[in-house]
Amino acid sequence: MALPQVAMAAVLAAVAVAAHGSEENVGSAYGSGDGSEKIAVGKPNIAVSTTDELVAALAAATPGQTIDMAPGHYDGNFFATRKGTAGQPITLTGPRTAVLSNSAGKCDPGDGDIKFCGYGMHLHGADYWNLTGFAVSDAAKGIVLDGSSHVVIDRVEVSDVDSEAIHLRGSSSDNVISDSVVHDTGRTQPQYGEAIYLGSAKNHWDEFGVDGGPDRSDRNQVIGDHLGPNVAAEEVDIKEGTTGGVVKGNTFDGHGISGQNAADSWIDVKGDGYQLSDNTGTYDGVGSLVDGYQVHQAVDGWGCQNAFVSNSSDLGGAGGYAIDVTDQKKCDQPNVVYASNTVKNAGSGLTNITVTN
Repeated sequence: MALPQVAMAAVLAAVAVAAHGSEENVGSAYGSGDGSEKIAVGKPNIAVSTTDELVAALAAATPGQTIDMAPGHYDGNFFATRKGTAGQPITLTGPRTAVLSNSAGKCDPGDGDIKFCGYGMHLHGADYWNLTGFAVSDAAKGIVLDGSSHVVIDRVEVSDVDSEAIHLRGSSSDNVISDSVVHDTGRTQPQYGEAIYLGSAKNHWDEFGVDGGPDRSDRNQVIGDHLGPNVAAEEVDIKEGTTGGVVKGNTFDGHGISGQNAADSWIDVKGDGYQLSDNTGTYDGVGSLVDGYQVHQAVDGWGCQNAFVSNSSDLGGAGGYAIDVTDQKKCDQPNVVYASNTVKNAGSGLTNITVTN
């Protein structure tokens, strides 16, 4: 089975994260592959156990440092603007019982007239960070990256947030979200309750795009995550203007999807050149799921050249397709659904386009 060139490149990129189970290997997921980008050994660790200590540590973080959170509840305003480097990323880590919240909706300084309020953890212009192990709960949004690239979000849990759980925007590229758990999103805004949101919709390009054009949050990878139940919108929402990402080896639980704002599938793809492979999706009939995966052309020329490979879908009796691809007439290179995808309990079957062997 021959993959399109862009899709094959995405597969090769995904291989880089195959060994991310150890802390040292996490840093190399976005590197050159020669090992030079691994997390620095012997750099000073900072142990924190209170909200004030964590705020101070984030503000003063330097390349190579690890901020190690003790178990406990940290309720405050947590953001970082310091950058790590390829060879010395900054790490924020803690056990799952270290929980970040922003229950009061506090705001960080933002950018000009824009304020960012209520986020559980916000990286703003902060490249080369590793966020590992801890949890985020009871916030307006969970983890948000603005203009932050080469970040690894690994083994975190995000739950009980008002809208989306993890959002990469403002040209946040070459990031990895791996082995993480997201559930119970869209607590007060179910129409915006995505588990993982890549890029920005066209009507927000003036805020988060490049010179009024697309938000080029490109080449992001969603690997081995468990998304759902009670994710009110899509498990992964891939916006127009983004390219070249990977969604691989994830588990999607559609229980509780709201159907609001056309949120009726595990994944909505509006970007270009994504590889979606080896994912498993299920639905138990509780909620408003229609299709497993949907591809849309929200903006002319976008929503094209995406490849679906070896995904397993159980729609639990929902009436749609496992993979529903809308009009491709404006795609120079069309989307491809391979015969390695499987489906059961779908009212309309595998897909509405010709399957490729």
